Amino acid sequence: MSLDQTRDHVEEMAFSASPADGPYGQMCFLEVPVSDPARAAAFYTAVLGWECADAGMPSPTPGIKTVHFFNKGDLHGGFLAMEDGNHVTTGNDAARPARMAVLPTFCVRDIEATVVEVERLGGRVHVSKTEIGGGMGFFCRIIDCEGNMVGIWAQE
Repeated sequence: MSLDQTRDHVEEMAFSASPADGPYGQMCFLEVPVSDPARAAAFYTAVLGWECADAGMPSPTPGIKTVHFFNKGDLHGGFLAMEDGNHVTTGNDAARPARMAVLPTFCVRDIEATVVEVERLGGRVHVSKTEIGGGMGFFCRIIDCEGNMVGIWAQE
């Protein structure tokens, strides 16, 4: 996926919604702070099948060096290559497991197989596979290779 293809698709999505059927209230873009965009791209490509742009673009936002776009289906986002000292990952302290930040959760086919891939790529489990109850499936929380907490969910 090229940077231009990603930019065109995001612009198309932004201008195609009408007030009656628009995506209001849905996630429209996900920003993931990272210190190593190539490592993060390899991690999320292997774990979740994301398509990642080959190159980043300079960021107009202070504290962020570059933005490296990714997508998977209707999900679009960017890895934000943070300047030193600006990558904050406070919601994943094992000594304080109840501490939370905004948590994106992604659907996977198989939590156990996904966890194997996460650990192989330098991530770790923060909350093991847990049944939600009421037939609503299972979740797990992982720490990615950049220190960000991410949820994964599967029906089984």
